[in-house]
Amino acid sequence: MDKKLLEIIFDNLYNGIYIVDGKGITIGVNKTFEEMSGFTNQELVGRSLYDLVGSNNYFSGSASLLVLERKCPVTATYSTSTNRKFLVKGRPIFNPQGEIEYIINTIWDLTIVHYNQQIDADTVRSQLLNEEDLVTCSEKMSSVIDLALRVAGTDSTILLTGESGVGKSLLAKTIHLSSERKQKVLMKINCAAIPESLIESELFGYEGGSFTGADKGGKAGLLEMAKGGTVFLDEISELPLHLQSKLLGVIQDKEFYRVGGREAQQTDIRLIAATNKDLIKLVSEGQFREDLYYRLNVVPIVLPPLRERKEDIPTLIQHFTDKYNRKYNCYKKFSENLINQMVGMPWKGNIRELENVIERSIVTTQGDFISWEKVQIPGIETLIPNGVGLKEMLAEREQEILLQAEEQFRTTRRIAVALGISQASVARKLKVLKENNIDLFHKKHQ
Repeated sequence: MDKKLLEIIFDNLYNGIYIVDGKGITIGVNKTFEEMSGFTNQELVGRSLYDLVGSNNYFSGSASLLVLERKCPVTATYSTSTNRKFLVKGRPIFNPQGEIEYIINTIWDLTIVHYNQQIDADTVRSQLLNEEDLVTCSEKMSSVIDLALRVAGTDSTILLTGESGVGKSLLAKTIHLSSERKQKVLMKINCAAIPESLIESELFGYEGGSFTGADKGGKAGLLEMAKGGTVFLDEISELPLHLQSKLLGVIQDKEFYRVGGREAQQTDIRLIAATNKDLIKLVSEGQFREDLYYRLNVVPIVLPPLRERKEDIPTLIQHFTDKYNRKYNCYKKFSENLINQMVGMPWKGNIRELENVIERSIVTTQGDFISWEKVQIPGIETLIPNGVGLKEMLAEREQEILLQAEEQFRTTRRIAVALGISQASVARKLKVLKENNIDLFHKKHQ
């Protein structure tokens, strides 16, 4: 295949392509990525992602940097300074010596609307940075995302199952934003959050005078308001039985009746349902309609719990640490020993629990170095970390003391006096610590 043909293929792919080398230097992007991002090949080539990524920078995150750290494929979402939202799958290419030579990033555009006015751009930029991001290097979760992307372009009904906190809502949003309906609304409805006495009128709407307190002109329901878009029914198992048959009619016939209405309302929606319960068991117990279950279960997607994809935990710890460091304007870092301990935890609350632990640790611990003895996490060993020797424990404690002393006393002379050691020893230890924690020190002294 000649070079010209390869260039034609490269520049006419549906997805954006971003290629970097083993040091994170941009080698090139295709025309699709230029159109998606608003950045040109000329302004990106030769530049390091370490310089392009960060708050108020070109990219809020990078799959490539995570690939370089984890040495494995990574899927992540991030936003850009041009107010775009991307889903990126980064794949490493290794040389014969086992070193990463290139990283090939395939990119999907999840952006909903183009913003032209500055005030709108500022608003959407703030929203993009505050959104949840999808980050994984797990083969199990990557397979889930691959399936989600394959079916996103269809109108097939999807049933998401998995424990609470695994990311069902985030995946539903990703599916919507990867579909042809992304310019329309994504209507999120939690079936357990609406009182049973109100849920029918909220979902299907009502005609004027149909019940006491009803508006005279009637009211459109959430399903009607979502016309042309996607409806995400979370905790579908909590939908009352008498409404399950009505929802079945929506799926089968694309129509329904308002409460008190006699005229069928036509609807054009894509339906995604989610549950953390065993619907088959509920069907056998008579608590969920069998026919509705099979109508919902056209494309079943099971999200694995965090304990079954432990390889994601260090990546997620880094992701949430960066997120809350930006939010609270601090530069904290978790010790390797603590991260190793956290990988072994069961995380019954899954990603939601992990994120809460990271945020709590960042806002409650003193100093920039968060070690295993500083945090209070139910289930973690607080005396002696498993598999960690005395030498490593003492080294970690010394790092913590040096960081605190450097922050408090600033100069090596004053640190030496406070710790009762020579100034030369302080300088030597800080140099080693700086080399091992270069990102932390760089941020502290900016």
